[in-house]
Amino acid sequence: MKIELATLLLLITTAAHLGCVQKSKDSKALINFRSKQSIQNQKPILIAHRGGVITENTPECSLAAIRLAKQQGYAMVELDVQRSRDGIPIVFHDSDLKKACGIDNQIVNMDSKRIVRVTFSQTDQTIITLDRALKECLTLSLGVMLDVKVRDDEPFFQAIASLIKKYKYEASTMTINADPALRKCFKGVVMLTVTQDEFNRVQKGETVDLSGKYWFGLPHRIPDDVVKRLHQNGAYVIPAINTFRYPEDNHYELARKDINRLIQAGVDGFQIDSVYKPLFDND
Repeated sequence: MKIELATLLLLITTAAHLGCVQKSKDSKALINFRSKQSIQNQKPILIAHRGGVITENTPECSLAAIRLAKQQGYAMVELDVQRSRDGIPIVFHDSDLKKACGIDNQIVNMDSKRIVRVTFSQTDQTIITLDRALKECLTLSLGVMLDVKVRDDEPFFQAIASLIKKYKYEASTMTINADPALRKCFKGVVMLTVTQDEFNRVQKGETVDLSGKYWFGLPHRIPDDVVKRLHQNGAYVIPAINTFRYPEDNHYELARKDINRLIQAGVDGFQIDSVYKPLFDND
């Protein structure tokens, strides 16, 4: 059966359009680190540092900051996790509440029921538990990077792992922490970082099984050729682009250079401060 040229062109155009629509839908889905296609669809993966997009009305690690990260197109948010006096995982960055909330106290000295009633200064946002944060991230289809501010506490780490399992976030969560007890509890539940020893071996050209792991660190510590070697060994590569890592007077231009170089090298994504988001929007 002959197909007229106009009809054939229409079929090709429609197929291409459907492919673009499907990729667009996939790119908005919850990140899945167990699927190479999921990562490819969302490269470069952007992770919002300090719990989302920070403004005067959206303090770090608040529900408002998490929601704004979704609105601005991030695939993930980094959540800082601390332990309350009654052992509940709390999402909060600072070592004390003085700067963020105007209270001279620490998370570790307060029970969770009291903590979740504390508001960030000059906002209507309250401190949240990790449970509440994960529920919100699931609703928004946001992946999670964990920075656990506690060391050597297996019961607490197990409590976090249980929350990850509760929300079925095993394929959508990573941690930046190197604490041995934490890595033991998180193995198979949360994606772990490549260790320094593993990184050194890859640099030397050795073959290392890095399936289910990712490299995380500063741009100057990852040469272009090592990005390819890490990928060949099964690891993802996600550098950090943070303001406090650069000199204040020219941080934006330095970040731009690092981002451009690393994208060319093939990294999978970046953890960034929201001030650098326009660099990706422009591209």
